[in-house]
Amino acid sequence: MTRLTEITALLFAAWTAWWLSGYDSKLSGENKWEDLIRRGIRCGLTLLLAGVFLRLPASSEIVPILLFIAIAFFLLWHDCVTELCARGFHWLVDPEDKREFDPNKNLRDLDTIASLIKNGRKEEAIQLCQMLKESGDASVLALETMLEHLGVRQEYVQKPRPLVEAYRLRSQGRFKEAELILNPLLKENPENLDAAMMLIRLYAQDMRRPDKALEILQSLEKQAYIPSANIEFARRSIIDWRQSKSKPERADTVPESVDELLSHNYFGTAIEVLERKTKEQPQDFDSWMKLVEAHGRYCGNFQQAEKIVRQIEFGHDFSPEQIQGAKVKIKEWREIRSNRD
Repeated sequence: MTRLTEITALLFAAWTAWWLSGYDSKLSGENKWEDLIRRGIRCGLTLLLAGVFLRLPASSEIVPILLFIAIAFFLLWHDCVTELCARGFHWLVDPEDKREFDPNKNLRDLDTIASLIKNGRKEEAIQLCQMLKESGDASVLALETMLEHLGVRQEYVQKPRPLVEAYRLRSQGRFKEAELILNPLLKENPENLDAAMMLIRLYAQDMRRPDKALEILQSLEKQAYIPSANIEFARRSIIDWRQSKSKPERADTVPESVDELLSHNYFGTAIEVLERKTKEQPQDFDSWMKLVEAHGRYCGNFQQAEKIVRQIEFGHDFSPEQIQGAKVKIKEWREIRSNRD
């Protein structure tokens, strides 16, 4: 290899190494000197290896040296090459939009559509709505609503989720229709705890069929991944809902004592009352804490209790001391139940 060819190869290797080193995922961008030193060391080692490679004689004895150089190159550049490939793939899937961001463009587009409608230019308004909808440059929901207003039927209205629809039907007293939704859900997925609990309540409280409620409970007991605490809660709720249905109720009446409900094992009613109170008075920490206690201490459903604590920790303005106290209580109740078991 001539001297000129060797120098050209080294210059090309230096340029390539410097360009590729810019894809080092460990470059912070905050300390330029540290980044330059890191890239310089990587490029220097690369040139050293390239120089050794170019000077190797053509002989079978150099195989171990070539293997060493190949491994060294891999260790030096595998993370940069990986980062380069990842960015390339990301660009192919989601090309970067380099247009200048205009936060008021959506509002201006909607104002333009409103102006066209006001001036009787309905066809132009429809065309502009459809063009913006296809481009994704404006709120799809707003555009579909606008198109509906203009008489262009949109297939955007999604059917309500089965559980939501079943809850709505049950609240309207349409128990048979709710049953027709819940049974297929449970047949499709026997571990669907939400569907099972709603169906148990439907049978035990509304349809006066405790035998059917017990059949659902027995089916739940056969599922491997249903926590025992949920099984126990369902069992006690059947008794609770049967008894509560036999008493006259007023829709807006709140029991005077949640503690009394809990002490008599009316856990389902107690939790329902507490959930209603926390929605009506979200800043009432005592109601939240009593709900945590109902799930954790009485039902042994510590997963749900911890979920409620996380909810009030990040969604409400309670003090760190209150949150910590709730976590300590859950730990105490868990230890008591563990020792008792």
